[in-house]
Amino acid sequence: SKFLLEDMNVIICNYQWIFNPFIRETFLKFIGRELQNCILVIDECHNIIDVATDVNSDRITPYSLKLCLKDLEMYQAPILMRSFVNLLKDHLDKKINSLKVDEKAIAPNVLIELIYKRLGFLDLNEFKNFINDLYDFSVSIHEEKIANGEISRDYLGSLAEFWLKWIKTYALDSYFFCYRIQERKGKKNIALEILALDPREIAIPILKSCYTCLNLSGTVNPYVFNNLMALQESGKSYKGIIADSPFNKKNIKAIIIEGVDTKRENRTPLMFKKMISKIDEVLYCTPANVGIFCASYKILHGLLSNGIDSVVEKNNKKLFVEEPGLSASENAILVNDFKSMANSQNNGGVLLGVCGGRNSEGEDYPGNFMNAVVIAGFPYHLPSPRVNAKIDYYDKVFNKQGWNFGYLYPAIQRANQASGRPIRKISDKGAIIFMDSRFKQKYQWISDWVKSELEVVPDTKDAITQNLYPFWN
Repeated sequence: SKFLLEDMNVIICNYQWIFNPFIRETFLKFIGRELQNCILVIDECHNIIDVATDVNSDRITPYSLKLCLKDLEMYQAPILMRSFVNLLKDHLDKKINSLKVDEKAIAPNVLIELIYKRLGFLDLNEFKNFINDLYDFSVSIHEEKIANGEISRDYLGSLAEFWLKWIKTYALDSYFFCYRIQERKGKKNIALEILALDPREIAIPILKSCYTCLNLSGTVNPYVFNNLMALQESGKSYKGIIADSPFNKKNIKAIIIEGVDTKRENRTPLMFKKMISKIDEVLYCTPANVGIFCASYKILHGLLSNGIDSVVEKNNKKLFVEEPGLSASENAILVNDFKSMANSQNNGGVLLGVCGGRNSEGEDYPGNFMNAVVIAGFPYHLPSPRVNAKIDYYDKVFNKQGWNFGYLYPAIQRANQASGRPIRKISDKGAIIFMDSRFKQKYQWISDWVKSELEVVPDTKDAITQNLYPFWN
């Protein structure tokens, strides 16, 4: 189908086709257009902030180095190239055993100096020339594989590009360098990462080059988006339009629950049991299906270990639990089984998941597929070196807005996305429950279509029932 693109006037595509520089170059050749002759319509544009930094970041792992080494040995590469890859692999293997934290910041100048000196180079320029030679060697391997009819993925070229990027960016404060350890199915994996912090580096050239750009979102904060995407630095006129909500106000119930606070020090059995008692009231009042999206898996597990399953069963509903690491097909089965509980023969289901996940952002639940959603906790990211680096950088470039732009906004955006899951069609009726008193302090960041309907429910017996029951009955 890609050979038909040149004849198309409207093309629907993934963000990557435009925002990834390498993919964009090939894509524009296929459609026979220059970007300056393209009108971009970016739906769900709130996602672009992360897309723009993700495509500008890079990483290497022991697994990718193992594949590089395989190619180097098969094609009889110079010993120094093999020594380089072995040096990196040994370094990461030692780090995964010695690091006591999941993420550790790196002084990028120190690490690269350590590497090039161990390889016998006198300075960074000699090392850069070596990396360019490594890249040229990867091209020759790739061309030989193609000539032999093999499917070739260029791990060696990716390694060379990683270090060329490191050399280019190690002195810039708009990048963060770290080791990162993640656990998947009981096994620890380590990566050496270059993280871009500023989405403008990718966004500005695109906005300047395209003919015009229309950005659409039901949850984006225009002030934050304008700053992070530098719309007014694009060389084009800029206009922000906040449209009225198309939904019937009578069909939306939005409440903030007082008496619940999921700060780390408050995550006790007593607090989780209190949350469960309030969730019990929501389940009692709500027909058919309910979604509960927690601020983190720790809160999800806190609800599970303190008896949420018995409350779900008491209300004649069936519990479905989102687990980390599910494949796309496994998750699709989970969601479809949950949705099937909405029919008249069942009393409904409860989907227990997390904010920021595919079920709280990428999935729709119209009609009875989800009649109420509970945002359980304020979904801040756990503090980490990368989060702190972003806050510090945003403080510098956005006039002390680091905490708002780099920490608060991503959290409230996850809550805003989750809050919209039950209301997908004009005719939908749904209840949105923010179960953390901190939402009261930050209510002005909640999406306008929800914020206009917000009520605060006091921490008193049956207060939720008194508020929700008339809405559904």
